[in-house]
Order: sequence, then structure tokens, then C-alpha cells
Amino acid sequence: MSSFSYVFNNAHVVMSFLAFILLDIMGSTAAFQTINNRHALVGKRRGAFTWNNRLCKTKLAAVKDGGMDAFTAQLQAALAEAEANTDTSSSSDAVTDAYATEILNKSRSAVTATVEPSQSSTPRPQRTGKHAISSLLMQRAIQTQLYYLADMRDEPTYMWMREFLNHGHLDDKGRFQELDGLRCDGGWQYYLEQLENAPSFSITVQLAPPRLSAQQQRNPYLAAQAVGRSYEETILPSKISQTLRTVARSLETEWVPVLFEIAEEDRKRVQLYNAPPQIQTAAAAYQAFWCERQVVAGGEGDDQGTPLHALNERIVARFCTRVALDELIDELQGESPADDSAEDEEAKRAAVEWLRDFANEWEPKLKRGPDDNKRRSFGVAPPGHWQRLCDGADADDVTEAMWQELPPLFAYASDDAMRLYSPEALAARLRRVRASVCDELIGDLRATVLLMS
Repeated sequence: MSSFSYVFNNAHVVMSFLAFILLDIMGSTAAFQTINNRHALVGKRRGAFTWNNRLCKTKLAAVKDGGMDAFTAQLQAALAEAEANTDTSSSSDAVTDAYATEILNKSRSAVTATVEPSQSSTPRPQRTGKHAISSLLMQRAIQTQLYYLADMRDEPTYMWMREFLNHGHLDDKGRFQELDGLRCDGGWQYYLEQLENAPSFSITVQLAPPRLSAQQQRNPYLAAQAVGRSYEETILPSKISQTLRTVARSLETEWVPVLFEIAEEDRKRVQLYNAPPQIQTAAAAYQAFWCERQVVAGGEGDDQGTPLHALNERIVARFCTRVALDELIDELQGESPADDSAEDEEAKRAAVEWLRDFANEWEPKLKRGPDDNKRRSFGVAPPGHWQRLCDGADADDVTEAMWQELPPLFAYASDDAMRLYSPEALAARLRRVRASVCDELIGDLRATVLLMS
């Protein structure tokens, strides 16, 4: 009896031990299944993000191939493939289906918003008159070609090209820096058309005889050979027209990055004006340090531009600033005051008049260009508006002069008037408008080059 009780007690202990091990295994299995379900749900959600990113990258191609229907079909196919390859619980499927439906609705609305503006938008016409950058492009193309002709010592073609349509004021060294140098009623198209229709002709070039010393002149053999020679030079205006088109294309590839840089810098200045400055981190400073040292023109160190590249950068900036001044005046005239009070209306009217007087003072200087020799004679520039001492100006002179102006009386009419119409606010608005002008001029440049080809 005692042995039986001993065996029974031991069996009870063994069964308890086995039951404890069984419960432990079942708990681990349940926990492992729960973790698997959670990972499956998270993985499916991450998969949805992956499909969304992949399909967003092909959104433009889908729009071209059939618009929203093609994009929706791709998304539905990806969801169906994921549902077939993933085995999760019914609750996980419900959550994932709801999430996928939300992505589908957002994607459909995003594609619709992308397609509709492109269908309803109309192309903006190119600027004309003094705001046409195509005329400036042809002017600088002529001056660049004159530089090439002078460098190659092709004097007959050089002199003929300067006299063509009375453009003798254009030089090859870039000393003529005015903005409105192409003086044709029909613009660049009329200039190229006249070149194409001009007949070719030949001229006789007479070379001066070499100069002989007194001893060489006593030599009869040398004296007989020291006579002037002549040769025939044929000028083909149609060939000159094709050369100018090629030079204009080269200038366009240089001016587009310049316009991008001006617009980016203006947007940064406007952002600094509207938001408080932030401390630059070490990582941002390190990135800016190396970005400034990258060679971007041509790659592999080939950063050689056209001969007048440095002067062209300044001319393009002056051209954009002149256009932006006129557009800012039109913007102020068309906007409504912040408050309907008589004080704000009078402040807006006075701001338009002040800005018009400012433009009348500085636009002729922008057209003429900076007088670098007179600036050098000043030595160290005194503080204040020292730019007013010169007859010409650069683009930076205009923006800095406006920024340094003291607020006129109309700016003190109200807080809104000071915020909108003070010289600091107008300088920031001028940069914002100039950034938009640069974006539009890039399109005008590319359209002009396409018309030339």
C-alpha cells in the first residue's frame, strides 16, 4: 500500500511537470502566432506603402498611356497580387482592405488633380517689346560672333556684320552693355530673315606691302617682291545666319542655369524675410561647402563658357530686374488693400506712386549697365546709397537701394500698410516677382531657340 501511494504521488508530480511543460509550449505557440499575425499586418501595410511609392513613380507614364484608368488598374493589380500571396486573419484583411481603399481614393484624386490643370491650362504667350528676352539673346549672339570674328582676324566679315542693318554700336569686347541693343522693328526674326534674304557678294581685300628697312630697300630682289597682294573674300549672309542660330543655342544653355540661380537665391531671401533665421547645422554647412565646389558646366572640369559669359550673367540679371519692377507695379495696382479703410486705400495708392518713381529712376540705369571704371575711382564705397552716384547700375544695386530706403509717411498709416508697402516689404516682393519672372523667361528662351532651329 505504501509502495502504491509512493508511485501515485510520483505520477502526480510527473503529470504536473508534463502539464506545466505543455502549457508553456502552448503559450509560446500562441505568442509566436500572435507575433506572426502582427508582422503580417505590418508587412502588408508596409507593402502597401511600397506599392504606392512604386506606382507614384509611374504616375506620369500612366497618365500618358491612359490617364487615371491605367493608374487605377496598376494599383488594383498590385493589391490583388498581395492578397493572393499573403495569408492573414480576417481582421487583418479588413484593416488592410480599408487602408488600400483609402490609398486608392487618394491616388485617384491625386491623378485627377494632376490631369485636369494640364488639360485646361493654355500656353502663356512670349513677352514682347522691351520685356522680350529673345531680342537680348540675339543681341548678345551678334556680339559673341563679332568676338569670334575678331579673334580669327576675319576683318571683312567683321566689318560687314557690324554695318548690317546699322548695328555698328555693337562691339566684340562687350563694352556695349545696354539691354536694348537690337534695334530692329521686327526683332530677332526680322534680323535673321534679312540675313537669309541678303545676297552673297565678293570683295577684294588689298593687303599692305611689308615694310622694309633702308638696307632692305637697297636690295633689288627684295624691293621687287615687296608689293601689296590682294585676294577675293566671299561673304555668305545665309551662312552667318546659321552661325548666329548656333551661337544663340550656346547662350541659351548658359543663361538657363543663371536664371535658375537667380530665382533660387530670390526665394531664399524671401523665405528669410518671412520666417525667422535658423542656425545652420554642421551637416548643412558641410553640404553647402562641397556643393559650391562642384563643376556643373560640361562635367569633367569642362567649365569653359562663351567669351562674354561673365558679362552676360550681369546683363540677364538686370533684364530680369527691369521686368520684375514693371510687373510689381502692375501687381500693386491690381490688388485690394488689406483693410477697406480709407487710410489703407490711400497707402496703397501712395505706394504705387512711390514705386513708379523708384522704377523711373533705376530702369534707365539698368538699361545702361554699370559703370565699373567710375566705381573703381570711388575706392571703398561709402555707406548709404552710393549707387546713386553712378549713371548705370547692376541688378544688386536696385534691390539693395530699395531695401535701404527709409519708410515713407504712407507706410505708417497702419500695421498692414507697414507690412505690405514699406521699402523692406516691397524689396522682398520684388524678389518674389523676379523669381517668377525667371521661371517664365526660361520658357521664353527655350521657345525662341526652338523657333530658330
